[in-house]
Amino acid sequence: MAEKNGTHERPDGASLRLYDANLNRASEGLRVAEDVCRFHLDLPGLAAELKELRHQLLSVPPGAGLSREDLLRARDIEGDVGRDSATPESSSEPVDLTETAYRNLRRGAEAIRVLEEVSRSQGGAPGVLQELRYRVYSIEKAMLSLVDVTARRGELLEAARVCLLATAETCPGDKLAAVVRSCIDAGAGMIQLREKNLDDSELLERARALREVCSAGGALFVVNDRPDIALLSHADGVHLGQEDLPLSQARRIVGDNVLIGRSTHSLEQAREAAREGADYLGAGPVFETSTKDAGPLLGVDGLGAILEGVSLPVFAIGGLTGSNVSLVREVGGERIAVCSAVLGSPSPEKTVGGLCSVLA
Repeated sequence: MAEKNGTHERPDGASLRLYDANLNRASEGLRVAEDVCRFHLDLPGLAAELKELRHQLLSVPPGAGLSREDLLRARDIEGDVGRDSATPESSSEPVDLTETAYRNLRRGAEAIRVLEEVSRSQGGAPGVLQELRYRVYSIEKAMLSLVDVTARRGELLEAARVCLLATAETCPGDKLAAVVRSCIDAGAGMIQLREKNLDDSELLERARALREVCSAGGALFVVNDRPDIALLSHADGVHLGQEDLPLSQARRIVGDNVLIGRSTHSLEQAREAAREGADYLGAGPVFETSTKDAGPLLGVDGLGAILEGVSLPVFAIGGLTGSNVSLVREVGGERIAVCSAVLGSPSPEKTVGGLCSVLA
């Protein structure tokens, strides 16, 4: 029988055990998903959010005048009738850790829903629990975006029109993620991290942070020059210059499912990159640019020759602005890579939107 406790009935042992079991179930599920994000998917942002959510869940009072000690005293492990319930035999197939994380997020959300209902009857905080459950749903969607991008790399590459070269030299590092997010919302389909002056640990940290932003927004994330950083950050691709590793060697590092792009400055280089197995090309500089390693001027005519001479997606690069992108369009160009024209503008997202409208 439930006992009176102020305006609420003090729950009996069965209700306490119900709350305790689902609190454990929810916490365990969130922890599994947290560790998959942290150690397998390299998603520090989602891992940190799951950790915070888990601690908030454990701090929610189980009911009016009740404590965690009350739950522990009511716990009856030996008497749990479901303890010996048969579970499906483990498959001999390799475990998909991403799918494991999904299942445990769903398990956590279902358990939190039970906590809400029990809490509602014992003067707890069902509203707080409901908000935590909605946060689990949000994290589940973010993880789905990540997997969706990975599975659709080729399709997303084909659809990309604007590649933003993200660098703290043009946009302060503490603002870069927010600016990148707004540019993706405005239509940037690919983000290339282009940092020349960071040490390896800082570069990897920034790559992982931007990779999460891109995954959530449905944009491709590419690392410039560094196949090792691309692999460690689970990037969608790596972009190589003419002086970087041969494409075949980079492919041995990143594997077959990661995109590889190559910078080219002539039709001959473009054809060679295509023969080597590049997934896309950067072609330029089309116009004069202050970038030191841009290579010899290609010009609009040179860009047109590359577009006619290869069948790969080609991103025109070098000195592209809102005032000359139409010239790229006139020779058949559908894709551009930009940096200062966007990151140096008062409204990067509006600039991206304008460029996308010309290329559409």
